[in-house]
Amino acid sequence: MESPKIQLFNTVFKKSLALNYSTYDYSPPKEQGVPYPFVHVGETIGADVINNKTVITGTLTQTVHVWALATDRATFADMVHKLEKEFRKITRLTNYNVRLIALDSNEIYDNTTTDNLLHGIIQVEYKIS
Repeated sequence: MESPKIQLFNTVFKKSLALNYSTYDYSPPKEQGVPYPFVHVGETIGADVINNKTVITGTLTQTVHVWALATDRATFADMVHKLEKEFRKITRLTNYNVRLIALDSNEIYDNTTTDNLLHGIIQVEYKIS
């Protein structure tokens, strides 16, 4: 059986793909020439409590990064909004029930490359049962 963390990661990744977003499990380097906008399903944090030999409860947090050109704010905002909407619908992983605890997002400008970018950071936290 897969861990709750990879089950959440895979579910979030599939939600992004279902929205037809270019989605990666890593931050693609500039040299790859990946066009903006794209989604990077990033860090997963788990705080598991094993109640007995087979029951795992606790919390899972998934971070998702959305990258877009600063000149394409409308598309960027729409992507963040639609992803948040889909993440609110997640109630079941392959082997676990989950309940949304918190969903936070932050949008920042990024000028660390030659392109002026928007970087959206979505953190979604679920209770595992």
